[in-house]
Amino acid sequence: MLDYTAGVPIEELAPRLSGIVDRFSQWNEVDQQHQQETLSQYPEYGPYKYRAATNFGDFSDYADTLQLLGIAILLRDQRSVRRLIRILRSHRGQDGLFEQLIGAYVDDAMELDTCMFAKPYATLLQAVHADDEPAARMLIEKYLQQWYPAMKQHPRWHDGHLRISEEGYAPYYGYWAFEAGAMVFVFDVDDDGINHMVYPRDLVDYARKLRAENRHTST
Repeated sequence: MLDYTAGVPIEELAPRLSGIVDRFSQWNEVDQQHQQETLSQYPEYGPYKYRAATNFGDFSDYADTLQLLGIAILLRDQRSVRRLIRILRSHRGQDGLFEQLIGAYVDDAMELDTCMFAKPYATLLQAVHADDEPAARMLIEKYLQQWYPAMKQHPRWHDGHLRISEEGYAPYYGYWAFEAGAMVFVFDVDDDGINHMVYPRDLVDYARKLRAENRHTST
């Protein structure tokens, strides 16, 4: 995200995502071991059942996961998208936005009209069910306006650009609603006129270019 914000060409960034998803997968595997060890010590909590390391009930986990999935979709990294869906399989049937984003990659996408966090994500989900394209575009624009204020719930990086130390450090690497770009791409919404600063337009254009050429970062 920092390199993307700094303007590193997308063609250079795209191949690096698979390594990030490798780390995501490894973290999840270690968490599964931890869950099993914990349950072996406390059998009263019942037997082990697969549960992804990311907690969709936690706003930070939810927001970060949708961003990662959105990036994978926009980079046309099919292998990474499918790996993420497999890792996140325990979240199936819980969140309408997640189901819509993965709908093109699964055979059993579920129609859900609610999100784990209504503010701001319900607005983006509403765009899927809009009556026409202008209405969908208006809802996406509304979502982009709501996005940053709603991220106050993400204390790790919110307002990071205001917390620059004398040494030049700040918990800031860019503010991007990647999941909004992924929705625009997946549902082929005309984004002409969407100019909000958190909208990753060049990534959406990149995804469209690869789709027109029938190309992927990975398959």
